[in-house]
Amino acid sequence: MNLRERLFNISDLNLSQRLPHMTDLQVEDFIQLLGEFVDGFPSMETGLRAAVEENDGISVSKRLSEIRELLVRMHADDLADECWKKINNLKISTPNKIAAYVNYILSMLATLSIDIQVRLNNDNIGNQPEVSQGDQGRQNGVKVILAVDDETFSLDVLKAALKGVSCRVIGVTSGADALNVLKAQKPDLFVLDIDMPEMNGIELAKRIKESGQASPIIFITGNAAKDYVMAAIDAGASDFILKPINPQSATKRIGKFLH
Repeated sequence: MNLRERLFNISDLNLSQRLPHMTDLQVEDFIQLLGEFVDGFPSMETGLRAAVEENDGISVSKRLSEIRELLVRMHADDLADECWKKINNLKISTPNKIAAYVNYILSMLATLSIDIQVRLNNDNIGNQPEVSQGDQGRQNGVKVILAVDDETFSLDVLKAALKGVSCRVIGVTSGADALNVLKAQKPDLFVLDIDMPEMNGIELAKRIKESGQASPIIFITGNAAKDYVMAAIDAGASDFILKPINPQSATKRIGKFLH
């Protein structure tokens, strides 16, 4: 997959009318701009949260204006518009409304940061065909998902989100429990939280691969930092779900691997 195809796979970027007219040099410069966004996201997040803690709507608006300018240059048009709608209103909003909106926009920005990283660093990320491992553990041919998260609430959200999807979700709360499940099951998909005690998701993914399992792995994470995401990609990530889990987004990302 060449650079242009990778860029087209970043859904939040509006490039359909722009990318075909870019020269190769312009494409390289654009990818550098995306890298600047990824590298700068942790500072954006820290700055916005600090402004929220100070109940400073004017400072929040100023920081959002700076982020919006970068999003415009990146052709992330919908996100830029979303920032623009709120910038002036935040100056007179209550602290609770400011905090709620900042959490919302940071979630969207974190998703964009992760998508940029995974689409530019793995040809097959997010587009891998499902890996059939036979019918062991299936009921009437229904696909099996092994979801691992030490927070039972997250497992409940996933199960509720997938209630209308033809699949069976096995939820466990530790890496050790997951490895025990694999003694009797061959899941069609793994959904692993990264931050877990004793055995984190990346360590678990390595153990899963070592056991001979080849099904795709989707990681759950609340951290969009570059080193963190790249470590998960190196461990075999097929895609990511951002915490707090958005049911609609989770269903869409998981659904790609169940057809």
